[in-house]
Parts: sequence; structure tokens; C-alpha cells
Amino acid sequence: MNGNRQVVSISLPKKSLLVLEKICRQQEKTRSEIIREFIRKYSQEKQWQEIFSWGEKTAGKFNIKSEEDILKLIND
Repeated sequence: MNGNRQVVSISLPKKSLLVLEKICRQQEKTRSEIIREFIRKYSQEKQWQEIFSWGEKTAGKFNIKSEEDILKLIND
């Protein structure tokens, strides 16, 4: 096993385990590969949510409602 990895034991409801097993068969990947992929995607989604939230706050602060408003701010 790679030195930068650690084994983690989790419990899942039977229905979730069946879904995981189905995904593993469809993707021809191991449980570990699928779970690592889920974690990466979850983390990326959270980062995008933070970016969108910042964008919404910034748009409100500067009263930006369209791309034209952004161009006006840049060019002024």
C-alpha cells in the first residue's frame, strides 16, 4: 500500500452499498476508486459553491446585473 494512504472503515445502509456496487460494476472501478472520486467531486463542488457565493455578493455590492455592467466597470 502506498505510504500516503490510510485505510478507513465506513458503514453504509444496504441500499447505498448496492448503489455503490452498481456504480463500481458500471465504471469497472473499485469501491476505493469510486469513493475517492466522489470525495474529489464533492470538494470541487464545494469550492465552486464558494466561488459562486462570492460572485453573487460582489455582484450585489457593485449592482452588477449583466455582462454589460461588468464591461462598464472594467472600462470606466
